[in-house]
Amino acid sequence: PGRTSRGMSDPTGGVADGGNDRVSPESIKIIAQTVGIEALPDEVARALAPDVEYRLREVIQDALKFARHSKRSAISTEDVNASLRLRDVEPLYGFPAGAGPVPFREVPGQPELFFQEQKELQLKDVLAAKLPRPPVAVNVVPHWLAVEGVQPVIPENPNPDP
Repeated sequence: PGRTSRGMSDPTGGVADGGNDRVSPESIKIIAQTVGIEALPDEVARALAPDVEYRLREVIQDALKFARHSKRSAISTEDVNASLRLRDVEPLYGFPAGAGPVPFREVPGQPELFFQEQKELQLKDVLAAKLPRPPVAVNVVPHWLAVEGVQPVIPENPNPDP
């Protein structure tokens, strides 16, 4: 009871893999804080954790299907985006395809908190760097290809055949 046709547990029927939580309520509380919900009750976090795990498993399983259909053994961001689009969810931004894995490091003393190391830039180096070339100005020139079915003889139109 509580198992779907894919062998995963549904959010109301328990947790997959014999009660081994993959998404902890603490993780749900941290995610809630990042979107502005400061005091998420413990019971709400415990109720959301299995549902979040279920949804993540669905997205990853479909992403794996996209990768297999493309004859690849590893999933890419494009596979995850395709899986999200399949569910009418906005795709991920900021992670281009083919860029390779993003190296995350664990925060010491916080087993579920990770960060991405970023290189520190010196302001004087940024100011001294050569500026890129400005883009070419965009021009829009409208013209009529034909007026009442007759193509006018102007330089923008192709020459009529004799």
